[in-house]
Amino acid sequence: MDVERDTLAQVGLGAMILFIGSLIAITSSMYVMIAQLESISQSGQKVISVATKESHTQIIFMGAWIDDGYDDYLLMIEYQSLGEEVLVEEVAWVLWCEHNDNTHRRMGWLGDEVASAPNRVTIWEVGEEIILPETLVSGKRYFIVADGGTGTGNGAGTFCGPQWIFDRGVPAHYSIYLPFGGHITQEFRVNQFAVGNSVT
Repeated sequence: MDVERDTLAQVGLGAMILFIGSLIAITSSMYVMIAQLESISQSGQKVISVATKESHTQIIFMGAWIDDGYDDYLLMIEYQSLGEEVLVEEVAWVLWCEHNDNTHRRMGWLGDEVASAPNRVTIWEVGEEIILPETLVSGKRYFIVADGGTGTGNGAGTFCGPQWIFDRGVPAHYSIYLPFGGHITQEFRVNQFAVGNSVT
């Protein structure tokens, strides 16, 4: 019996192996590209989500007044957000000023008690009973008592308070920091010192 060799069959078998190998390589690279594209788009969505929340969540200063003849300001703010409400105890503030190359700072959380505030409450909703809210609600306005001095808690001294900046002719700055990174700073200047006068 004669055995004949078919050289064309060997070429066809080699081409089929090469074709299957190419399909496996293309499928693997497509999987990697799709996984990378998914990862990139999810990362972009997270950035857009944070940026949108940050750009649409803000504190607006509505006004400021001299609250007492010592070192307190009374502020009115409005909280605006497309995101979630924020806990008052997670919102930080800093009152600071500079004089003779020294920077004086007083800082804390919006819910911190201060002895000179009514019922020791430093933030409450405008038009409501003076009680500490748990959260800042979008669209609502709040009064804040900001106490001058340095340090935390009840602070020490009268640094950066209305009488102190009026006597020295320097501005003070009040910053509010939201928990996800947004913040705002307002400059205070006292042109005429009297309890109830507005601070510009």
